[in-house]
Amino acid sequence: MPELVVDARPGVSFDINDMKITAAEARHSDPSAVGFRFEVEDVGDIAYTSDTEYYQGVGRPYKDVRLLLLCAMRPAGSPWKGHMTSEDAVKIVNEVNPEMVVLTHFGMKMIFKGPAGEAKFIQQQTGVPTIAAKDGMRLNIGEKIEVQTHKRETRGLDSFLRST
Repeated sequence: MPELVVDARPGVSFDINDMKITAAEARHSDPSAVGFRFEVEDVGDIAYTSDTEYYQGVGRPYKDVRLLLLCAMRPAGSPWKGHMTSEDAVKIVNEVNPEMVVLTHFGMKMIFKGPAGEAKFIQQQTGVPTIAAKDGMRLNIGEKIEVQTHKRETRGLDSFLRST
């Protein structure tokens, strides 16, 4: 049996060991979607936006986190209800003021456009270091946030698409 079961709704907080977790509002076609803020002792705060569209105040629960894991499904100029674009990401990054941003949750339009280029656009607009997540990527969070990529040979969707 689990030690703790939490109905994660916006504003609900709970503790696991030395970490406080707070659920944050997300606006998506799935009404139970929430983002999370993780307050981690000796590391700092980390946030995950979850799949959401941009709305006024979406960044408030994540203000001043060290690391923002931001779901940006669509590239600039390709809005879709319930999801964020790179332009929306710029607004959130400016609201949150994180130390670093990692984009994730890419849709096909983002993959075809190139997540790394969209990350560069966000970084240029905000001044905040921004990268696109990659399979096998690891983040070491100490005094600095360091990115390690897994050296295992993988065949990603982009290589599949080029070969067809």
